[in-house]
Amino acid sequence: MRARASVVAVLASALLAPAAKASIVPAPLPALQQARAALAGLTSGAAGSRKLGAATAASLWIDPSDIAAPPGGKAVFADTRRALIDLEPQLATGTPPHAVTKAETLILAADRRLAEHAIQEAIRGAGGLVFRARGMVLSGDRWAQTSRVDLAAEQYGRAWLDAFGALTPLAVTPAENVPPTALATAAENALANGRIAFSSVRSISNQPPLTALGKPEVLLAATDSCPACEMESWAVVEALSQFGVFADLQLSQSAPTRRPLVRGLSFRDAGYGSPYVAFAIGKPSSNVPLPSVDVASKFADVGSPTPPSIAGGLSWTKLAGSLSRPKTPSGQAIDGTAELLTAEICDVTGGAPAEVCGTAAVQGYQKRLPPAS
Repeated sequence: MRARASVVAVLASALLAPAAKASIVPAPLPALQQARAALAGLTSGAAGSRKLGAATAASLWIDPSDIAAPPGGKAVFADTRRALIDLEPQLATGTPPHAVTKAETLILAADRRLAEHAIQEAIRGAGGLVFRARGMVLSGDRWAQTSRVDLAAEQYGRAWLDAFGALTPLAVTPAENVPPTALATAAENALANGRIAFSSVRSISNQPPLTALGKPEVLLAATDSCPACEMESWAVVEALSQFGVFADLQLSQSAPTRRPLVRGLSFRDAGYGSPYVAFAIGKPSSNVPLPSVDVASKFADVGSPTPPSIAGGLSWTKLAGSLSRPKTPSGQAIDGTAELLTAEICDVTGGAPAEVCGTAAVQGYQKRLPPAS
């Protein structure tokens, strides 16, 4: 028990004392890398080292202090908890190797800081979820003072997920409810500033109309790892929300191994309803990482009409907030793309609904659409 008490003392000083936090514990990714290095020379720590290798894979990390959004980021917590479970037999002995206790301290510190980072991002989110996330962190702290450190890691992981649950509506709700005046102004600014490339839009000929349930259908084909696809996702949500209602949109981002990293919205489990238009998700027709939007087989948007670098590195909440700020580059780029898609949809719905399709901004974009060939 003396060795365990030593671990708890180090962990407490590293996690709970603000002055000590920065000097004792590195950022989460370096902490896990150091934990893996500590176990490298131990035969008994081989399994834990392998799990930490998986947890530190570059494809899961945005930067040293942040990991990919669910579902990808859950792998970090699953693998770190598994590493702790694999170390338990060593920790249960009277005098576990110093490398094992060091690894345990670093793993728990990394998991806790990841949870706290997510909570800070979601601090303005759904109060109940943020409150529960903080409670999970405290629960993890209590488990860290006992022999069940794997349960501490589990609680930190749950806190991280709850924080994302609170963060999601902070991004989704503003994207679904951009004020019409702000949207129109930003779209007009995008035209004036040349932020929208109409060369991405093509007119389709000699194809039967794409429909579903008797309505023109918008078909989006995109990959989860594509920066331009994430950029496009905001505009798709913004445009289609003028014609109907989404349900169960989630957060996503482009692959951390591909720059710029762009945060976006996921349609993976989402639903959509509208009296004017149908919406579906399809698979890309090639391996080229570009989004494509088929609007009733009358228009095809290939690639993003704006460079994804405009949104590179911005958080979900900053991107969502920019949609209502017509002077911001990201707001202009996304709002302009949304109004371009809106103009195409209005063309295939016959101008319905009038309150959307009759605005000066949408009609200005319609005049720039390519004519039928």
